[in-house]
Amino acid sequence: MAARSRKRREYPRPELRCPGCQREVQRFWSHCPDCGRALQWRDDGTTGAECYRCGWVVSDSFSYCPWCGADIQDEASSAEPLKAPKGFKYHARCDWGCGGGVMYPMGHCPWCGRPQTWRYDEFDGVCPHCDRGVDDWMDVCPWCGGDATGQDLIRRAMTRVRRLLLVSRIKDWGYRVLLRPGVSGVDPRFPKVVEIERRYVIGKRRRDEIPWQMLVGLLVHELGHSFLYHHWSWTRAGRFRRTFGEVREAYRGVEDIWVDFQRRGVATTHPDYVSAYAATHAQEDFAETFRIYVVRRGRLRELFAEFGRKRKGVVVYEKFLVLHDFVRRLRGWT
Repeated sequence: MAARSRKRREYPRPELRCPGCQREVQRFWSHCPDCGRALQWRDDGTTGAECYRCGWVVSDSFSYCPWCGADIQDEASSAEPLKAPKGFKYHARCDWGCGGGVMYPMGHCPWCGRPQTWRYDEFDGVCPHCDRGVDDWMDVCPWCGGDATGQDLIRRAMTRVRRLLLVSRIKDWGYRVLLRPGVSGVDPRFPKVVEIERRYVIGKRRRDEIPWQMLVGLLVHELGHSFLYHHWSWTRAGRFRRTFGEVREAYRGVEDIWVDFQRRGVATTHPDYVSAYAATHAQEDFAETFRIYVVRRGRLRELFAEFGRKRKGVVVYEKFLVLHDFVRRLRGWT
């Protein structure tokens, strides 16, 4: 298959809206990204032809429906592949070299019927189900109709995390978990968006996937970063700075340290930190403290007893008290 690096798309902004929820949509999206309603793009009088199977607009010159791939060849079909018949634009040549032109976002070549690929540079990420472009705000993939966030693939872990946050009395700050390729993390510019490396869930190699208990720990750890970024003004408080240190120091991450997010107890090493990873930076210190606090359901008496057995420093006690008091304050408790 020929490389498609040259294929780019236009991103028009017409006033098209979902007939169900009235969310603005783009032409030739298969589903509304808000309510999930299946969309159908019929002929508006431009071409005078529609596919017999899917009902979408086609050209009389086509041999195949570019949307569903159905064979629609008849006596009106062009004997030679055309560049851009009436009603359609030319964006690139067919991936397979048949000589015909294709328009974004056709899924099939209208001349040879073979599948086409596109770049989705202007989207925030890709759908974990179909690998086509989606934005972070989308609940439904506009192309395949699947869960654009990927939370349906980690439903058990997400249920556990929400339950842990609830019993820990942590008020929902509007976080949004997304499965995306790359690395797990939170961008400080978008503190509510928590990205989880999708190969941990749908890895091409079985060994890439992690147990759901570890996934729960990873989720809570990254939510700790999101919680901190969302309440960033709190980091200026004197008590926070004395306890956790300066979280504003430059930090590029530490990728060569193995972190056992499945572990619920605190480490015996590093008397001033709950884990070895927490000692790498003040932000990781908070995220690990947050993780232990949540997975242990905010039970300070039980935690402090463990700190005593493992001879943790006074500062570790203070870290959990700072977090506990802030959580109570957010809920309006004294």
